Amino acid sequence: MDMLLGKGFWSRSSVGVLAGLLAGLSVLACSAAAGLVLAGTSEAAVPPTGLNCVASDGKISGRGASYNAHAEVAFAQAYRDDFCGNVAEQYAGDPAGNEMVAYNYAAAEAASATGASAGLKAASCRTDAYAGDSLPYSEAQLAELNGAVGATGGCKLTFAPPFQPQATGNEFPNAADISAPIMSFPIGGTATAIAVNFGTACTKDPTSLKLTAKEVSRIFGGDAATWSDSELVENNPTLSSGGCTGAINRVLRLDSAGTTEIFKAYLVRAENERSGAAFTCAVGKAWSAYTKTNTEWPGKQKPGEEGTCSAFTVPATSGGPAEVAKLKEVQGGVGYADLPDETGQAGLVTATVNNATGTAFQAPGSGKAANCSYSSVSLPGAGVSDAVGLNSGGLNWATNAVPNEQNVTDRGSKYPICGLTFDLVYTGLDNGSVPNAIAPLTADQRRTLYAYFTFVLSSAAQNQLSTISYAPLPVAWLQLLREGFQENF
Repeated sequence: MDMLLGKGFWSRSSVGVLAGLLAGLSVLACSAAAGLVLAGTSEAAVPPTGLNCVASDGKISGRGASYNAHAEVAFAQAYRDDFCGNVAEQYAGDPAGNEMVAYNYAAAEAASATGASAGLKAASCRTDAYAGDSLPYSEAQLAELNGAVGATGGCKLTFAPPFQPQATGNEFPNAADISAPIMSFPIGGTATAIAVNFGTACTKDPTSLKLTAKEVSRIFGGDAATWSDSELVENNPTLSSGGCTGAINRVLRLDSAGTTEIFKAYLVRAENERSGAAFTCAVGKAWSAYTKTNTEWPGKQKPGEEGTCSAFTVPATSGGPAEVAKLKEVQGGVGYADLPDETGQAGLVTATVNNATGTAFQAPGSGKAANCSYSSVSLPGAGVSDAVGLNSGGLNWATNAVPNEQNVTDRGSKYPICGLTFDLVYTGLDNGSVPNAIAPLTADQRRTLYAYFTFVLSSAAQNQLSTISYAPLPVAWLQLLREGFQENF
């Protein structure tokens, strides 16, 4: 049974009596204490206050996928409110503020060092305590993460991570870091929304837009040139009555983003052959031809050499918020963004998309939650280590593993462009006195990592998601994920 971990069970008063007993013990001992099971439940208790809420030495940072970002903010706040209370800044300008965790902190954002690809490099190079990725990796990338430290390259940073592990000259990894298997586990999921800034492309802005898979394919494949396109008007007569005759301008992500890969996974599943399209751009090329490098799009690599394609633009910096900001500047623009980044943005129309069963046009959001279902997917394997991607037999979360469990696009009767999002944590971090994957982490940081992700993989944390445009993980997954994380930390 998964208990709702909250103030009733994780309050500082309920575990604080153990602080004196555990102070000074190794992190391994602390981890054992964290595995205490409350009577009648399978929910693990947390290391007590003072051991994993030490602002002076226990704060941690993570970076990577923007798909994670709003969820990480909510988790860090709830972890503070339900367990730590307000904590002091470690130094002036501490990006974690009065919390214990900073994700996609300002220095990384300014250096365009966020996004799914950056998250994989952060993990391999050991620049932060953990990483985020919305895919989370291919089999080849997993081999790099589990192989030689820094195998992905890109380990020389132009900015300093806010907490340990830090390096002289920001040259990573640390000489004491060792290779180790990496855990990967979903922390929630959300929708990829299609948004339009009609602007001057229309004399009167439509308030809605319905798209089939074929229409999504034609728009982002560069084949639909104007908003008066006959196929678009057929489903959306307000495009005609609104005088929408302006050009369609595609707004694409700058970075190699998990959001893009999820969006392209939908295009491959739903309309790979671009079947029946009136090709004007990249004639004869399937969507699968544009998945090896997810910054590639029809008509983008060599403009003018793939036929007649609609215009495109990209923001100057990485990340979902930059994509949305650029879209709001482009007249007649259409783009794709994480639902939490797109929700509530003035001037944008959010498209509904025909579901995988062809029975309804579905919105990406339902109330305050993402309109996604994960009922058609399952954890890889049956054991707790399998759940966190540690099955040596090939069952894992890789995008090209068989079966591929992470691809939840174009399934079921809800919105069809959805994805899970993941965090990555190295195994063997439970004891700083032996060689491990991220040697410079302090004992208190290791305790924070353990306690924080024990919290993230609980119903108390997951219940935060349905209020911020995410979809929580199935409750049945949580115990396996939590136990897999705890046993392998």
